[in-house]
Amino acid sequence: MAEVVIIGKPNVGKSTLFNRLVRKRKSIVDDVPGATRDIVRDVVETEGGAFYMVDTGGVFEKPPGELEERVRQRVFERIENADIVLFLVDGRRAPTSEDHHIADMLRKYSEKVILVATKVENDEIFFEVLPEIYSLGFGEPIPVSAEHKRNIDLLLDRILEKLAGMDVDMGIETPSDDTIKVAILGRPNAGKSSLFNSLLGQERAIVTSIPGTTRDSIDELVKISGKKYLFIDTAGLRRKSKISPKTVEKYGSYRSVDALERADVIVLVIDSTEGITRQDQRLAGLAERKGKATVVAFNKWDLMDNRKERIKEYKDMFEEKLYFVDYSPVVFTSATRNWGLGELLKAIDDSYRSYTTKVSTSHVNRALEKFLMVSPLPSKKGRKVKIYFGMQVDIKPPVFLFFSNHPDEISKSYVKSLQRMIREDIYPFIGSPVFIRFKRSKK
Repeated sequence: MAEVVIIGKPNVGKSTLFNRLVRKRKSIVDDVPGATRDIVRDVVETEGGAFYMVDTGGVFEKPPGELEERVRQRVFERIENADIVLFLVDGRRAPTSEDHHIADMLRKYSEKVILVATKVENDEIFFEVLPEIYSLGFGEPIPVSAEHKRNIDLLLDRILEKLAGMDVDMGIETPSDDTIKVAILGRPNAGKSSLFNSLLGQERAIVTSIPGTTRDSIDELVKISGKKYLFIDTAGLRRKSKISPKTVEKYGSYRSVDALERADVIVLVIDSTEGITRQDQRLAGLAERKGKATVVAFNKWDLMDNRKERIKEYKDMFEEKLYFVDYSPVVFTSATRNWGLGELLKAIDDSYRSYTTKVSTSHVNRALEKFLMVSPLPSKKGRKVKIYFGMQVDIKPPVFLFFSNHPDEISKSYVKSLQRMIREDIYPFIGSPVFIRFKRSKK
């Protein structure tokens, strides 16, 4: 599909325009320069066709640090393969040295550049600075105000007109029903983005040693061995008490929770050098409560000494600290060395298969009959409690409904026994939670 990339200096309105064009609040918008760091992409659908819109990090003329330099490099790498580049400048002020720096970098791509003046709410101010904007050398800018929806249709028409003259695909590429949606979740600096890039076979998310580098959730639709996956990289999630309200990190945490909601399978990435922390336990609990399949990946395994001897130690740690998701497959990975990626993909496939499996009602009731003979329900308050019948009523996640004369009298411990019976005697449901519901029946 055709790709349109937005580029500009920090805080020029790239993410606001991106969100307006894709018609959703996907990129984080904040007054702090550099709020967007990763490449964020989504589809723009119009009557004239569809194309990818790509938001990028702000380009500094003199990057103040390692992260900003990486952002700058990645932006210009992205431009190489872009079909159209939207070069954004502030329509209220004369171009700065950073604008001219970007213009010089774009000069060799001038045929695919559309100059856009943003934040144009006042024509009088815009016309005062227009001659200086012309000096950038990309012709007449399209004045827009993403916040006030001004000239957005004009900009879209210009993009479509330019794409029409190119040999590009403008069909819609979207996840199909058989696409496995996988969110990569974990604490900051656990190696989520590195693992994301390794799975994709390319550097899609920025990876540095700075905790919290990823702020936006990034989606990538890929096909591996004939199977379709939508991988979602997320911002690292810290404890709520450690995140200040109304900050970029807070917005990133919202995006991560949204990514979890959209996913089928959660890969919980744990830093092997630190072991399982309270926050890892919280994230696993969140995934279980939301009814998501889970895979636990001990990452940075290459940094561990005596790796073979310590596998049992880490599996014991998993069973002790993440006992409530003990159905999850455990894999040991090194994103930097591409270790364990095959095992991770197999674990994702197994978990998704469990997540979408539905067993027959006859199978459920054969197992239930045997179970009740060995583990009959205790009487409550002189009343005999019975379960008459059971069936699986849903998938994603699997939900089983049992009919009982006194469902309110069935204890939580007995529910756990029923879940164990389902996994041992009906289907293992590796990687997937199993939920049980009850309905009153007099029979």
